[in-house]
Amino acid sequence: MSPVLEHMTFDELSELYRVEMNGSSISPARRDLFRAMADLLTRLRGEYEKQLALDPDSVMCEGAEHRRKSAERLCKEIVRIRATKVCNMAFLGALGSKNSLDVLTEEEKSYYYKIMEASKAHLSEVDRLRGKRVTVATHIDEVPARDLPVREEVPEEIPEGIPEEAPAIPEAPAEPGPEPETVPPEDLLQDGFPDTDDAFPPEDVMAEWAEEPEVRVPMPDNGAVPEEEPDESLEPALIRILEDLPEFAGPARDYRLCKEDVVTVPKVMAEALINSGKAAAVDPSP
Repeated sequence: MSPVLEHMTFDELSELYRVEMNGSSISPARRDLFRAMADLLTRLRGEYEKQLALDPDSVMCEGAEHRRKSAERLCKEIVRIRATKVCNMAFLGALGSKNSLDVLTEEEKSYYYKIMEASKAHLSEVDRLRGKRVTVATHIDEVPARDLPVREEVPEEIPEGIPEEAPAIPEAPAEPGPEPETVPPEDLLQDGFPDTDDAFPPEDVMAEWAEEPEVRVPMPDNGAVPEEEPDESLEPALIRILEDLPEFAGPARDYRLCKEDVVTVPKVMAEALINSGKAAAVDPSP
């Protein structure tokens, strides 16, 4: 994997996820999007393993693990949403639409062309099975091929000493034979044309073809993506800090808490602080 141009942050990943979820069309992204997401997951994995080696029961270890899992989930959702939008663009391109590919990454462009070629082959499957010939489009500005010079035939010279062929003797005219029998016009009409039932389909079949409804391809509803259920571990909880804590990483931001601070943190962090005796739950009701 080639190195990324610039490290991606967790906040940048979250912002891209919100934009893709709320937008019906694919949004512009950095050219090294896939490499940047892979690099971010690798770095978050290293931070979690470092905290796990120091103290697996610490709040910082819990926060690093939660951030790593959240980043993995966001990366999968971003790839899924953008792939769905690229598929819709490729299908419209197979139908003849002109799409701008400036917002796609190199990996997404390759995916776009593969889907478009597969869609074209699938849409022409009926024509292929019935043996329809594919016409090749020609342009009026094509340069015609240069005409090759015409080779003139030169009569061969007859060498001396070889006698020329004798002229052919005309054959005697053939004697007139008996005149052919005349056939009535009614017999010619009866034998010269095919049966109407065999040459043309019946009228009910023609009417059925004319009344056949037009097939419409269902299009996606503005690229809508079903909403996900909120994560219960990210629900806010009110706690009071019992001692000074060093700065540590949370699911969405870094925290620096002091004694007697009353703060709102995610539920998973609040439970970890309360279980370790570093904080106490606060009832917000009067």
